[in-house]
Parts: sequence; C-alpha cells; structure tokens
Amino acid sequence: MSAIEALYTVFVVLSGIAMGSLVVLMVGHLMSEDWLAPVRGEAEAAALTLPLLLLLGLALAFGLGEIFPWVGNRGDLPSARASYLSPGFFLIRSAIYLTTCIGLAYWVTHTRHLRRTSAIGLALLTPVMTFSAYDWVLSREPHWWSSLFGLAYGLGQVLAALASAILITLLKTEPASPKRMASLERALLTLLLLTAWTWFAQFLIVWLANLPHEVAWYLKRSDDGSLTLLGTSYALMLVAIVILVPSGVSRMAMLIGSGLALLHHTTHMLWVLQPRGGLSWLALGLILAIAALWIAVYLAVMRARPTYTEEAVKEP
Repeated sequence: MSAIEALYTVFVVLSGIAMGSLVVLMVGHLMSEDWLAPVRGEAEAAALTLPLLLLLGLALAFGLGEIFPWVGNRGDLPSARASYLSPGFFLIRSAIYLTTCIGLAYWVTHTRHLRRTSAIGLALLTPVMTFSAYDWVLSREPHWWSSLFGLAYGLGQVLAALASAILITLLKTEPASPKRMASLERALLTLLLLTAWTWFAQFLIVWLANLPHEVAWYLKRSDDGSLTLLGTSYALMLVAIVILVPSGVSRMAMLIGSGLALLHHTTHMLWVLQPRGGLSWLALGLILAIAALWIAVYLAVMRARPTYTEEAVKEP
C-alpha cells in the first residue's frame, strides 16, 4: 500500500464517521432532543472535524492518478461517464461535498432552530453523501455501477458514527446510564440489521442479473484474503447483533456491541476499498499518524463544546 493509498483509506473511513455524525445529529433533532442528548456532544465533535478532512482531501488531490484508474485513461469509458470523471470536475464536486458538510456542521451546532435546520440539512446531505460515495469509492472501478451502492454506503457511515458516539459516551468517567441509552441501543441494532440487508440486497441483485461487468466487482473481492476479511467483518456484526438483541442490555454489553459494530464497519470498508499492495510500515505509520491527529482534534473540539449533561440525565 502506497502512502497515497494509506491517506485515501483513512480519509474515506474518517469522513464517513464525520458525515454520518451529521446524520445522527439531524435525525436526533428531528425525532427528539432527549433521544439524542447522551451522544450529542460526541456527534457534534465528530462532525466539526470535517475541516481537517478537507485539508487531507487537498493532499490527496495531488495523487489522484494513484487512487483512481480513470485519471490516466478514460478512453474505454462511455462518453458521458468519461466527461463526468474528468479530474477537474471531480475535484470541484469533492470540494462542494466537503464544504457543504462543513457548513452544515457549523450551522446545526450553532443554530437555535434545530428542527428546521435539521430538515433542510438532511435534504442537502442525502445527495451529498450519495454522490460522494459514487465519486470517492465506486469510481475506483468506473465500469461498475450500482444504484443501491449510495444507500448501502451511507447506512454504513451512519452506523459507524452512532457506534463510535455510543462507545465514547460509555467510556467516560461519568457515562450516561444504560436506561438513558436504551433508544440509542435500539437504533444501533436497527442500523446493523438494515446495513446487512442492504449490502445483501445489492449482492442478490447482481447475482440474479449475472452480468459479467457487474459480477467482476465481486470476483475481484473473492480471493482467499478478501473472503477472510469479509467473513471476519460479518462475524463481528453477527456477534454485535446477538449481544444487542436482548432488551435493556448492560453498559458492558453496549460497550462491546458498539465496539464490534465499529470494527465491522472498518473491516468492511477495507473489503470494499481493496487497497492496492500490502501494508508497509510507512503506510501503517501514516494511517496511525492521521488517525491520532483526527482523535486529537476530536477531543479538543469535544472539550470546547457543551456536554449536554443536564439533557442526558433527564428522565424521559
């Protein structure tokens, strides 16, 4: 794995958590403030790390040719897709995605009109997350297309955001009580099941159609190493589901369930992205360094944001 591939991989995973956190915030504001309160500070902090990811995206712009094959050769693509995947247009779209999300993160964390802002924000965020999935991930193999991919990928982002927010909340010295987290635990379980079904539905559609150019995407991910990674990913998901199914689970069970859900998302993203080449020490060092920098920014933002302690301890 080259340095650019390493930066790209960590960018996709972290941007997914940040953008998914925006969805968690907006859905929470639309449904109920009490429902969101235990993890609101964590979700806000994750969403507000998006400016750092914009800087990482700028660094990746200088290595597009190493990430996306269409940068150097678009001659075998249909004319419309070749025009759409031109490097200049791609960079403009990517800048729009990130700046829109940054603006929405600032707006939803500073407004007093939370429900109205969240309704508008979700309307804007849905196409942004869908098209960013097509551009940043699906275009790695530009001959393959799936109308369901954006939904499946977006659900994974929201799952990772909610799982990480719950995990961090429960790791605090004074965590919210499991009773206050009950709705979030049910939401996490629902997302796990819905994510699994959506990815399976996409596979089922491709299998039933049995078209060579569609099957090729799965064949590329069917070698022994990839299948082991996929099996590990879904084994983690299955254990998380089994742990979270009982109603009113304990704090420890919620910790383990959310941690496994986050590990599932990370391993599944590695299976989807298929980073080229083995993991070198340089690539591992870059991934750890960027992850550590993101965590440092995340913690600094979280300390600067309100804790919403009073909302989190209120009884429903």
